[in-house]
Amino acid sequence: MTRPARGARLLAILRGPTVTTTLTNLLIMGSNAIGGIVSARVLGPDGRGQLTVVMLWSALINVVGILGLPSACTYYAARWPARREALVRFFIRAAAWQAAAATVVSAGLLWWLRIRLHLPTALTAEYVTWAAAAEIGLYGMCYAQGIQDFRYVNLIRAISSAAPTVPLLVLCFAVRLTPGEAGAAYVIPAWIGAAIGWGLLRRSRGPDQTPAVTWGERGSIFSYARRNLVSFSSLALNANSDQMILGMLVPVGALGLYSVAASASSPLPAFVTSISAVGMPAVAALNGRARAAATWQTLGRALLPLAVLAPACAVALPWLIPALYGPHYTNAIVPAELLLIGTAFTALTVVADDLLRAHGHPGFVSITQGAGALVTIVGALLLARRSLDAVAIFSSLGFVVAFLLAVARLRMITRPDGRHRTPRARPGMIAIGAHRTPAHRTAARPGLARPALTQPAGAHQRPRNLIGS
Repeated sequence: MTRPARGARLLAILRGPTVTTTLTNLLIMGSNAIGGIVSARVLGPDGRGQLTVVMLWSALINVVGILGLPSACTYYAARWPARREALVRFFIRAAAWQAAAATVVSAGLLWWLRIRLHLPTALTAEYVTWAAAAEIGLYGMCYAQGIQDFRYVNLIRAISSAAPTVPLLVLCFAVRLTPGEAGAAYVIPAWIGAAIGWGLLRRSRGPDQTPAVTWGERGSIFSYARRNLVSFSSLALNANSDQMILGMLVPVGALGLYSVAASASSPLPAFVTSISAVGMPAVAALNGRARAAATWQTLGRALLPLAVLAPACAVALPWLIPALYGPHYTNAIVPAELLLIGTAFTALTVVADDLLRAHGHPGFVSITQGAGALVTIVGALLLARRSLDAVAIFSSLGFVVAFLLAVARLRMITRPDGRHRTPRARPGMIAIGAHRTPAHRTAARPGLARPALTQPAGAHQRPRNLIGS
């Protein structure tokens, strides 16, 4: 191979979805680290705890309120290229209704939390609209994933997740940062990302004469979405139920310490989520033994960076936390070391769960994450008032359980006895993971054969920490 050819190949790799997504993850990780550290030092444990409460409950509203439909948007935008315009129109209407419902629910729940926990009024009012912005932006990002347009995927993610660092730093140095001002720094970029996602959807909806989504197609969409709703809700509970329970049972200052402990190790999954994001639809596009082999290759690629980085983080945390966050966060060191174990398994679990979705088994993710959430919730309820360290142990144990269950199920699906086949579809519906349409639609739209996904996009992720490191 000549030198120009090698250079062209290297440039193509650098511009590929895996590298660009990895760079975006690093940008988000670095921005969150800087903004989170500065805001934690200025706000202190009490202010950090107040911000954590509104962000966690708003995120839960977002996860439940989307009903799993953005994940279906990614899946079927890739599976049905000839029906993308109809799909966009369907998901635009869904996004509008869900955003309105999320705003109403957020208003009621956050106002109750304001009264019960004595949260700042400005912070509560700002976050009433956050869930709606997150849902709209997520639909745009998931559609871009489905059509393999990673430029929009990474743009929306960078603006909504990394851009808040800029106003946070300005507010920290210009004025005395308050929880309300910190909340505004997160809500405004979320709406900018929502505007970009909404614009992408509007431009992709096609002419008014586009045939609407059929009832058979809707059945397939809602079937896939329903299973993802349960799985993502279980993931959110497994990842954040410990902090939610602590917020209700202990002073907000203790929650602030625990939040910093979770944040200290939260950048670790960023090194493997790009592998999952690109690998999930790539596996979904294959069949038979090729799919089984790609499954374990993807999981193996995620193990290597964690095996190198996790021990290094364990060594660095005892002096990094006091140096970066300040001496008043010294009590967060031991919980951070314990939560680091769970963070490593969090990253592996996200990859394994995405692989289960790629095999057409999104419903089993609810079992893995539900089991992990149960362990975390029981530990937090029993030990929240006694020891933050014990809560951290149960939180990590929850993700260990979830990962082991996911790997066991993947082993059953991919073993060479024929069980790696795509699940059968119900009559009149498009099979989840199959490459065919309802019989009455095939003749009219022969273009619905399986697309060739050489560089596909992946499912969206749910980070454990929502306010950065």
